[in-house]
Amino acid sequence: MFPLPTQSTQPSLTRIKGIGIDIAPISRIAAMLSRYNQETLSLLFTSNEMDRCQSTSHPNRYYAACFSTKEAVGKALGIGMVDINWNEVEAQVTDTRLTVNLFGEARLQASKRGIEEWLATWCHWDDYVLVYVLAQ
Repeated sequence: MFPLPTQSTQPSLTRIKGIGIDIAPISRIAAMLSRYNQETLSLLFTSNEMDRCQSTSHPNRYYAACFSTKEAVGKALGIGMVDINWNEVEAQVTDTRLTVNLFGEARLQASKRGIEEWLATWCHWDDYVLVYVLAQ
């Protein structure tokens, strides 16, 4: 279940600039992680994401959440990940919170669309991770 927004985080419909949702199979992300070396993975994930994911008891789940966050942000921007480096979208994932940070071209694209804030949440079940982002 998704946590319900509090009064202070409840979005105003007039401020919504984009919505993105993504579902990723954890096993697919785990296979990708085992196939590639750290240098290649650093093209997809920031060093902060890799450190945080590796420090959890379920690293594959957290990597899948980071991956899905990038996909969902691209959808909310309306351009996918075209012209955006994967590591320009950073997910800070905990059991109860998901925060989105943008850098470089991703930040520029968000600024062009008037996006100042990201509300994000995630959940997992069986072999799947779902991420939902709202751009304001």
